[in-house]
Amino acid sequence: MRAVLPLSLVLALASCGSDQERVRSIDVLRQIGAQIGSGRPAPLPEATIMSTLGQLRGPVTFVEVESRGGQALFVPVQRNGAYTTYATPAGASVVFRDGFVVQTRGLGGDLMSTDEDALLSLIRARQRGTAPYVMRHLDGENHTVTDTYTCNVLPQGREDFASGEVRARGTRLHVHCVSDGGRDFVSLVLVDDAGRVLSAQQFVGGLSEFLNYRVLRR
Repeated sequence: MRAVLPLSLVLALASCGSDQERVRSIDVLRQIGAQIGSGRPAPLPEATIMSTLGQLRGPVTFVEVESRGGQALFVPVQRNGAYTTYATPAGASVVFRDGFVVQTRGLGGDLMSTDEDALLSLIRARQRGTAPYVMRHLDGENHTVTDTYTCNVLPQGREDFASGEVRARGTRLHVHCVSDGGRDFVSLVLVDDAGRVLSAQQFVGGLSEFLNYRVLRR
């Protein structure tokens, strides 16, 4: 997987030729990196999210760090096959594979990498089954911690999805993961008929714990 692009290039791509005020609107004044260790901010009004979305071009995904309430709109800055890096001008970035988070940077205790092939195959197929899953993230001393999980994917039925400019129908999945050494968790994932994640409450470990994200524009 390629490295995240330099911040200067992120700004250039995200602005699409607009002025600096418009660039700053990308993360709606909720720059996640500045909120690590601060108090929990108030949720962004949906009207503010939609207003900012209207100033941006191309795909946009809303991301929230559930444990701290940090919120931002992320835009794509690099693609490498099925992997797409989304970022904010503040320097936070998330790498998605078919809409599923596989890496974070700039959020604190970041998810460095995953071994997600078998699990993601079940998720994309919206299929019940069991799969191995490995997460690697940094501890407080910048050491890489590896946790190996066994995950059960349990389809819950069909749901309508409405977020930003996206209207779709998908299958809700509960992903139950257990580990001898790591924290057990349940991620909630909504997947469209093409096998791409529309929204999720996904456990990423580290300081962030859960990321809530949803596609606003594809």
